[in-house]
Amino acid sequence: MSGVLIGLKDLFFAPEKVGAENGFEKPYRIAKAMEAKVAPKTSNAVLYADDGAAESASAEGETEIELGIDALSNDVYAKLLGKQVINGGVIDTTADVAPNGALLFRALKSNGKYRYFVFYKGNFQLPEEEYKTKGESIEYNTPKIKGVFVHSDTILDAKGNGIKRYIVDEDDTGADAAVIAEWFDEVQLPTATPAP
Repeated sequence: MSGVLIGLKDLFFAPEKVGAENGFEKPYRIAKAMEAKVAPKTSNAVLYADDGAAESASAEGETEIELGIDALSNDVYAKLLGKQVINGGVIDTTADVAPNGALLFRALKSNGKYRYFVFYKGNFQLPEEEYKTKGESIEYNTPKIKGVFVHSDTILDAKGNGIKRYIVDEDDTGADAAVIAEWFDEVQLPTATPAP
């Protein structure tokens, strides 16, 4: 049985290395995962000829990802969004630039195995914030952060096309146990893809 997705955990981000050396820094944990909404943008065009639909073509654009998390620490907020930490506090400026990097996570399946995901190139936007006073019953104010991920220009398939994401089910035939074991230690690349 292939299993149905029933969970989500282990949200990590690995910034791209800056400079001549391609690759990624060591992944770090963003927060505890509550939900992830992955929304790829696609467009489709239909050519009409001889009084009917004759041709159809589609193209894939960016993928928007919204993460619901338990909390966003100041340290992670600063690293994820390119902020400065001064005297133990985070400052926001107009010059801040969120770094590009890879997003990694995994989802539990009903058969007890995991599906592993990595999106290779994207960055996050400032999160929306909402605060409520404590009332008779407690309500958790949990943040959501949004990111946009695109096809990589350094991680390519055998034909030279940029790869956007890589998905591995640990119970799939041919799944490499070593790749899965090191999924959150370093950004994993498909074995058919030359290293950047």
